[in-house]
Amino acid sequence: MLYIGLPSRDEAAKVRRAVEQRGLTSHMNDTKWRALCTAIAQKLPFPPPYQAKLVLSETADPEVFEAAPSYWGDWARTPEASMGIFIEWLKVAPRVSVHMGQLVAPRIDDCAAPLRDILKDLRIPFREEDGFFIIYGHTPSAETLLSHN
Repeated sequence: MLYIGLPSRDEAAKVRRAVEQRGLTSHMNDTKWRALCTAIAQKLPFPPPYQAKLVLSETADPEVFEAAPSYWGDWARTPEASMGIFIEWLKVAPRVSVHMGQLVAPRIDDCAAPLRDILKDLRIPFREEDGFFIIYGHTPSAETLLSHN
């Protein structure tokens, strides 16, 4: 079940001012974020971990992001309000490291192919880079996007 929240008017106004001042182009809306969160919850074997860069933040969270983290992403419980206008970009690792025991190497589960299909089907602006998917909420210019539609 997705949590549906709304941003405060003050926070939304701050984001809109920052988007305007920085000359950012918006690529996503709440409907697209909601569709993406729903598809991830319903179609992937696990919710992939991600690193988020917010419009109002100087740094991404988490600051250090592994290629195969040992935790799942918080897609289903994240309010669309925070996924909406607040997100500048998400860097998604389509892999998780699963602990198998002290004497056994971790198993790496991968959902890259079905995640790519979801992004293309929903016409979500993204690009692949070094094994990660970068999903764009806002960009400095439309030139940074590769069309996958």
